[in-house]
Amino acid sequence: MKLWYFLIVGTVVGTANAQQVPTAPTPGLTARAIADTIPPDTTFHYAATLTMDQIVASALRYSPVVAQARGTVHAGLSNERVAYGAFLPNVTFNADALQSNTKSSPIAVSGTTSSSQYAPNAYWAGLSASYDLFTGGRRPAEIAAAKAVTHAADASLIEQKYATTLTAQQIAYGVLRGHDLVGVSMIRIQNAVRALDYASSNLRAGTATRADVLQAQLAVEQARQQFIASQDSLSTNAFGLGRLVGVDGAVWVTGVDSVINFQLALPDSQIIALAVTGAPAVTAADQTARSQRAFLDAARTQYLPTITLSGGYNWANTSLNIGAVRQGWLVEVGTAFPLFNGFVRENDVAQATINADVARSTASDTHRFARSQADALLANLRLAQESIQSAESEVATGEENLRVMFARYRNGVATFLDLTTAQLNEAQARTDLVTARYNYFITRVSLEALLGRSL
Repeated sequence: MKLWYFLIVGTVVGTANAQQVPTAPTPGLTARAIADTIPPDTTFHYAATLTMDQIVASALRYSPVVAQARGTVHAGLSNERVAYGAFLPNVTFNADALQSNTKSSPIAVSGTTSSSQYAPNAYWAGLSASYDLFTGGRRPAEIAAAKAVTHAADASLIEQKYATTLTAQQIAYGVLRGHDLVGVSMIRIQNAVRALDYASSNLRAGTATRADVLQAQLAVEQARQQFIASQDSLSTNAFGLGRLVGVDGAVWVTGVDSVINFQLALPDSQIIALAVTGAPAVTAADQTARSQRAFLDAARTQYLPTITLSGGYNWANTSLNIGAVRQGWLVEVGTAFPLFNGFVRENDVAQATINADVARSTASDTHRFARSQADALLANLRLAQESIQSAESEVATGEENLRVMFARYRNGVATFLDLTTAQLNEAQARTDLVTARYNYFITRVSLEALLGRSL
């Protein structure tokens, strides 16, 4: 039984660390420092190795959400051009030709009847133009609405870029976290194997029981299961990152500084003020509310008449054909004012009023949400910082306690339960340190995504 466990442990450790054997736990050495001495997992092939900047750039390039947001910006600019084009006249070119077998009547000239007849065919061409002299303020309102929609699209594009950046960085940090947890699991396997060796030696010396050996074998198996789970998590994140950045395979992350800089670019008060007034989500909501107010103004212009100037000139042959266009020019001024159109105007104004009210309420709620999110993320950031410092002390304490328990158990002073407890506490301390580190990273990039700028 003991030989079978040692063969399993040797196979697992040898497969996971074929390039470099991890060093034994050293008092005062953090889990991050030990994990850095272990190469990336070698049970699957990494198709690419990218830095964090390359990962973010590739994610933005291949993101369909960012492409859609960018298209919305282009559509907004096109709508602005249409709104400005309403101040230009509409120009139309017309041309036609007509052939008929109908004979035209003789022309009467000075009281006499002429025998000459014109051909029954007719052809003509002409230019016509029309221009709205007065629209009741509809065109300026449509321009204001189009500009606001474009500004909202710009803010939404920034928001989507940072949201995509957040997703990419979360998965990238997930890869690094998985790698560190693989390292923690390998150290746990080493300690479990060492405890099994001590229990077997003490059993032969008569200072331990068979239960100690069985419990040590169970600890090795549990450590092996934890190692497999860590590998699965690493593999999932690595291949998920590959999909996000357009790589067919797993992606490894490099170039991330293991030393955390806890200093932010702005103080907390400025961060909260920026979130409330300048966050991309806040800007998009404000511009959407502004555009809906402009659409409401445009809808109300239907209660005013429209005055239009139109004119044109036609070139045509001389034809007596009925319906043939005559050569000449035309200028006219007209107005259109629907006195009643089946309550269409009232419905348009009612819908625009509802949309404006909803947009205004949404903008107010977005301001409050941004403030609450900024407060919560700042608090979580400080908590993660404290958790890192606490976890580092916990790791140092756990390592020293485990070293002492190994010596005490080997000399028959401590029980195997004491040694097992020390092993679990040391492994949990390392896991807590890894979790605290990457919680800090994720919280920080979440705050940057909220603000729409790096910190």
